[in-house]
Amino acid sequence: MKAIVTATSQIKVQFYDLDPMNIVWHGNYARFFEIGRGALLDKIGYNYMAMKESGYAWPVIDMHIRYYRPLELRQTAEITAGITEWENRLKISYLISHMETGKKITSGHTVHVALDIQSQEMQWETPPVLREKLSPYLP
Repeated sequence: MKAIVTATSQIKVQFYDLDPMNIVWHGNYARFFEIGRGALLDKIGYNYMAMKESGYAWPVIDMHIRYYRPLELRQTAEITAGITEWENRLKISYLISHMETGKKITSGHTVHVALDIQSQEMQWETPPVLREKLSPYLP
């Protein structure tokens, strides 16, 4: 993952995460991505409350998930989220790996666009507030 800034978080698989085959249901990985995204946004000082205060929302407009192996009950995984694109859109890439073995579990990305909360209009370029939040990480 070639990212300008990354953050990591951990999850421990719970019973409610499982499907009838006793592995994590595939739809829960979107929630795991959200955990990683939350840690990343906190790190850059632009979490959901800060977004709202800035007047912009950043909805997901595209998501891709690639599954390599399953997670099972009580396993712990590390989620790494990183910003890989930030001009005109925000692309966040994710890697979920098994904590004990380091093996890759899942990877993927989400694409977000800035939406002016008041007008509900999509912005065609990155608002200055995101550029400001990312400036410490840019070359």
